[in-house]
Amino acid sequence: MISALLLDLDDTLYDEASYAMSGFAVVAGRIAALSGAAPSSVLETLIAIERRNGRGKIFDAALAAHGIEPDPALVGRLVTAYRMHRPEIDLLPGVRRLLTRLGSRYRLAIVTDGLPAMQRRKIAALDLEPAVDDVVYTWELHAPKPDPAGFLRALDCLGTAPERAVVVGDNPRHDMVAARAIGARSIRVRAGRFADMASLSSAPEDREIRGIDALEAALTSLEKVPAHA
Repeated sequence: MISALLLDLDDTLYDEASYAMSGFAVVAGRIAALSGAAPSSVLETLIAIERRNGRGKIFDAALAAHGIEPDPALVGRLVTAYRMHRPEIDLLPGVRRLLTRLGSRYRLAIVTDGLPAMQRRKIAALDLEPAVDDVVYTWELHAPKPDPAGFLRALDCLGTAPERAVVVGDNPRHDMVAARAIGARSIRVRAGRFADMASLSSAPEDREIRGIDALEAALTSLEKVPAHA
């Protein structure tokens, strides 16, 4: 019997790309003030660089593209502005109602990875604390995923044994590996940045869904199978 769900945050309950866009808008305003370019133009530059090269040294490249020397101290201030901004993000459609329904059947915890200040701002912007029983910030425990410590902390807070829990997340190298380590079952949400990542033979998911809206059906299916069967 399943009694608890350990839910990932980024690209599971909301679209992580929307967080990046929110932060890019803040950084674009800072670069625009220095360069004289329009913020919309700088934002387009940031988006183009990300599509081409990913997010590594993206602010260095954006500064250079607008004629500004990417001084490490300046880049550091932009990184801080990105990380500390108040994000304008929303849950994926139907997620708040989904959490309400799930909360009537299971104990719920969010186990989220990343800088605590960033993740706490996301949780606050999405108003998720009232929707779940607990939120665990793995980096506050010095236990980034797939370290099982954050998941074990969540189970302890929920008063649930691992075999009665299901880990739900999008990253097979983090969420599924952790689920296997603690002896819980897992449901992979194949969406977002890791949608094309191959599953791991050493930590296969028990179910796979294309979006969080299919979670209830996957849980119903999983309920019919004994744990570790």
